[in-house]
Amino acid sequence: MRIGFIGVGLMGVGMAKNLLQAGHDLQVLAHHNRAPVERLLTLGATEADSAAQLAAAVEVIFLCLPNADSVQQVIGALEPGLASGLLIIDATTSLPETSRQIAAQMAARGIDFVDAPVTGGPPAAEQGTLTSMVGASAEAYARAHPLIEHYSGMVVRCGESGAGDTAKLIHNFVTMGQVALVVEAMRRCDLSGIDRQLMYQVMSNGGANSNTLRKMVPSALSGTYDGHRFSLGNAAKDVDYIVRLAGQMGEDSSMIEGIRGFFAREKARYPADIFVSELLRAADS
Repeated sequence: MRIGFIGVGLMGVGMAKNLLQAGHDLQVLAHHNRAPVERLLTLGATEADSAAQLAAAVEVIFLCLPNADSVQQVIGALEPGLASGLLIIDATTSLPETSRQIAAQMAARGIDFVDAPVTGGPPAAEQGTLTSMVGASAEAYARAHPLIEHYSGMVVRCGESGAGDTAKLIHNFVTMGQVALVVEAMRRCDLSGIDRQLMYQVMSNGGANSNTLRKMVPSALSGTYDGHRFSLGNAAKDVDYIVRLAGQMGEDSSMIEGIRGFFAREKARYPADIFVSELLRAADS
């Protein structure tokens, strides 16, 4: 199958690699970071000069972009090359209403648009073991599922258009809350004189254990701080989306507001492009 991929960053490069290795013809769009593009070209991919050129040459388009605004911008850039029968699979952590709007626009042109955000991080993308949460009609899901499986260990249809994004935001409500708790806990260790290594041993063998804890703390203890390769800017964006989702549900939540406050304060103190695990650096480092 002829597949186009836009957004071969930390997550997208592993996903695209797995699609390529499954035997599909892969075309990528130029990316500001040339390293992942060059890697995929070495593996047999080709490169398009523009989004419209890519759209006109493929049967399926994958998106893995920073946010909902980026998705809308790319859809606009694809516009001249879009044709009936195309399938667009969006792995971006986006807004449900954005996906529903685009899906309706695409359906009017005979194009299936599927929201299919992922979780698992770059290592899982590389290994093809991501979890994908999908929002789509039953028919569109049937088309997308065999392709999403190439980079996913689990694929779950959560409902109609926008449901995948909703599920991802609920998921990230938990994971970003865990990031905030881990950072705050380690800072309390520093303030109280409790050794971080000892506390990690306790937490990882007790009720505080989580994948987030195991991603973040060992890398901090080793001095690399790259265990959770998710940017502070994306974390703050996701939490803002969660607040927006909660508001649309008519739900007031002091928990969500607390998490948003944490990330807003951290973003004011540190560059948006650092990994969230770098928040575990000691205050004097």
